[in-house]
Amino acid sequence: MKRLMPILLIFLLLVIIKTNIDSLIKSLRNENKVADLKKELVEEGKKNQFLKEKLLYVKTDQFVEREAREKLGLTKKGEYFVIAPTSTPLNQEKIVIDTKPNWRKWLDLFF
Repeated sequence: MKRLMPILLIFLLLVIIKTNIDSLIKSLRNENKVADLKKELVEEGKKNQFLKEKLLYVKTDQFVEREAREKLGLTKKGEYFVIAPTSTPLNQEKIVIDTKPNWRKWLDLFF
């Protein structure tokens, strides 16, 4: 019995140490999760603030007018909408059209 007592005591201490280490590791993981969630909360708060400001801008007459002009091509009374011609590139290659009849193209292809 005297020999068994120290072994049981050591085993009990090892179980207690392991339990404490496990709880310490779990606590550290939870702290990391909390820190990550706080960062995510800050980022979402910034995103929310940006979207609120954008919503306020979208509700303004200035935004409506800009969208009507740019996307719908609308104008105010007395204004004219002018479409300017676009310039062509200077080094534009000429397209060569083959005027051979189809039977001649087939003949050239196989013979």
